[in-house]
Amino acid sequence: MNSDSGQSLTPIISEEDFLPLVDKECQSFLSILSVISEPEIKVNRFYYFTLLQEADRLESFLDDYGSRSNLRWLYFAELVACVRNFSLAIFHLYHALDRYSDYLGAGHDNVRKEFESHAFDILDYFSDFLRRFHKTLVAEARTQGIKIKLAPIQKESWKVKVTPQLPYTISNYESADESERIISVAQAYRRARKGFREHGLHKRIRADNLAQIIPGKINETLMAEFESALHNIQSEYDTHIRGGKTEKQNQWMITLRGLTAIPMHLIEFIRWLVHFYERHENQVRQSDVKARISGLVDDERLMDCICGFALRYCNRYLNEGNEVAERILSMYVEPITYELPLPKPQGFHARPATYVSLVIQEHGTDAFLLVDGKKFNCRSVLDLLEAGGILADLGMETVTVEGDKRSLDDLKILAQNNYCEDREIPKELSYLRISRNL
Repeated sequence: MNSDSGQSLTPIISEEDFLPLVDKECQSFLSILSVISEPEIKVNRFYYFTLLQEADRLESFLDDYGSRSNLRWLYFAELVACVRNFSLAIFHLYHALDRYSDYLGAGHDNVRKEFESHAFDILDYFSDFLRRFHKTLVAEARTQGIKIKLAPIQKESWKVKVTPQLPYTISNYESADESERIISVAQAYRRARKGFREHGLHKRIRADNLAQIIPGKINETLMAEFESALHNIQSEYDTHIRGGKTEKQNQWMITLRGLTAIPMHLIEFIRWLVHFYERHENQVRQSDVKARISGLVDDERLMDCICGFALRYCNRYLNEGNEVAERILSMYVEPITYELPLPKPQGFHARPATYVSLVIQEHGTDAFLLVDGKKFNCRSVLDLLEAGGILADLGMETVTVEGDKRSLDDLKILAQNNYCEDREIPKELSYLRISRNL
């Protein structure tokens, strides 16, 4: 038996032999990062994309050599990774700002002014933040023996500018299943917004520090799920609806696309800030490295970026998008009427009325009880209670319901289960368990 069989086959490089390799690899990254400290240059998303690429390349190089398992190079590697994380977050915020006109147009100018004002304050903060990281990285590089040689860089593309757009010339094609796709996108949007609310992210988060909300309430996995949900909506729209006949004729479709994109970029912004805290500040194994990185970050300001800015505007745009999605769904209603029994034994009192309202809200289209020549909105518990009183006075045992087939099919299931008066919520309506608690 070979006595060396239990030993690793990976060769070991000494710290001193590694120095000239990292010295060569980090020069471009440090040169680009140094631009953030030049006051005469106001950078844009193209700068952060370039910085992100360089940070990603250098981080991969450092990881290939196992630098985060080496005490001498751990801090340097963590600093590089932090710059990459923040570059990603800033890039997505810039992307939302740069594309705002394409996403929502002039109709949202008032909201845009407020959003931009807050967003640029955030970006100024991160510029200051990255200057601290640049200064710290330079000091750490020199401590480890790296001789910094700033390379000349073409900076023109990093100055703020507006990129001109080609004319929109896609033909007005009409897909055979376009209506189904539009309904699918609108319903998926409403589900995404509902998930946001189910996790309580629409409420103002009160916490003294990030440790109270990360990872318990907000974490990278949850943000990745929301990002994926919104990205899938955007992808389905772009594949099956964008450039089609309906989009050309219906401005609400274009608005819904914009109200998908902006929250998606804000969620991505949150995701990388949360990743920074989970990975580089809160979960770093070496306590001295954790303390050094924590000293560079104002956690209270970071929490405001996540909760006071990004989640707040996410909720605002998702709420507006939900209204647009419901408006779109109402355009594709398949109107039918059902004759349904009344709840036994008390008719439409508070509990069955609430369940009826939640079913209709789940589908996002209107439905009405037709009673004594009047229409009562099934979304409104008060309307249902008023209708219930009239039905009781008339001695009725059934009622005519008018609305979209999708929502009325669920109302039929609810009625077959006596509106859950004396029975459990049926599995087909399991969403009611969540909706009633929101």
